[in-house]
Amino acid sequence: MSKCSQSEKYKEKTLHFSLIKDSEEFENFNFYTYQAIEHAFNGSVGAPVHEMLQTGIKVLEFGCRTGIWTTEVADEYPNSKFYAVDFATRNSNDDKITFISCDIHQMLPFPDNEFDYVFSRNKTNFFAKDKFQGFLFEIFRILKPGGWLEIEHSLPVDVNDACAPAFARINAAYASWHKERGIDFDLITRLEDYLQMTGKVEFITSRIVKVPLGGDDLGEFTSETTSYFIKLIKELLVPYMGIAFEEYDRLVSEVEDEMKGKCGEPFASQIKVFAKNKKTICAFLRNLKCYIRTVPAFFGII
Repeated sequence: MSKCSQSEKYKEKTLHFSLIKDSEEFENFNFYTYQAIEHAFNGSVGAPVHEMLQTGIKVLEFGCRTGIWTTEVADEYPNSKFYAVDFATRNSNDDKITFISCDIHQMLPFPDNEFDYVFSRNKTNFFAKDKFQGFLFEIFRILKPGGWLEIEHSLPVDVNDACAPAFARINAAYASWHKERGIDFDLITRLEDYLQMTGKVEFITSRIVKVPLGGDDLGEFTSETTSYFIKLIKELLVPYMGIAFEEYDRLVSEVEDEMKGKCGEPFASQIKVFAKNKKTICAFLRNLKCYIRTVPAFFGII
């Protein structure tokens, strides 16, 4: 595993931002979340890069957490080379995968125009608003001209306050905890605008799926995952909310009842935003030069 910093140095920061202290529970939650999102979107890759992945390209997962996305996609596309960065990462026995531990708030340890496809999930809330544009510029720096960026994120949960008061209370505390640390969910809801403001993209689109929290099949699974997450953040939210642990436990129990009853039909929304990096004049001239050399040779002119 390559490193640009000490792995343990960033482990605490990673868990701090995720709100989950226990690393094993953190890994379990990521696995459950991955399964739910993959099912909701009918696959792990949303950008139009499937044929490229089959042929063989260079891929980066920014903020890989436990590395499950990289591991699963690398297994599906054996001809491509995968890199994954986060504050702390794991080792891999797969020679197609390179995990790199570094401070993802800083300049990434890659040269310009290195990757054909960059994927990131739930990392926009790692950046304060005044730092977010810098993050986007850094991603476009390492993305090849014509390369694809795919950012996936959970949108704020839509909760009916009247029908699901317990859920609404915890949800509001979760959002407020982030806001006090300079993390504005406006970055998520206006992500396409922020991408456009970079002046680096030639195409932007998005896809949103709504995932029920309650009911049968996927709804039952996601409600259990949501309940699991709410329990995992107990030690951090209880002091912030200024309540006793017993009251928090009661709220969790009420949230579970609200989801089972589908009171107000609470649901979670996931968004995927796709952006294509602009082809620079230099890239255009390189392609033109290659075309001028190749076409005459093909016809036997030279």
